[in-house]
Amino acid sequence: MLPEEDLEDEGLRMLEVDNRVILPELTHVRFVATSQDVIHSFAMPALAIKCDAYPGKLNSVSVLINREGVFYGQCSEICGILHSSMPIVIESVSIEKFLA
Repeated sequence: MLPEEDLEDEGLRMLEVDNRVILPELTHVRFVATSQDVIHSFAMPALAIKCDAYPGKLNSVSVLINREGVFYGQCSEICGILHSSMPIVIESVSIEKFLA
């Protein structure tokens, strides 16, 4: 999570991250999730993704993003003391920009 004093004008408090996941649009992508300690749940409502991560197991979900944009999500399980501090940001860009 990005500290509040480092937010830019368009940044969303408690949702912005240091490093976004950058993905190309119109490309099938598969996420593989696992955990080392407790159950986590990777949730990105705008992309219709919710994938649980269990210790010792692999779980996968695939997505096709059909437009450019920034999508916000977070862990949606009560997984520990800093549960509310686990945002996820996916930025979808054109294939040309992704390859550059």
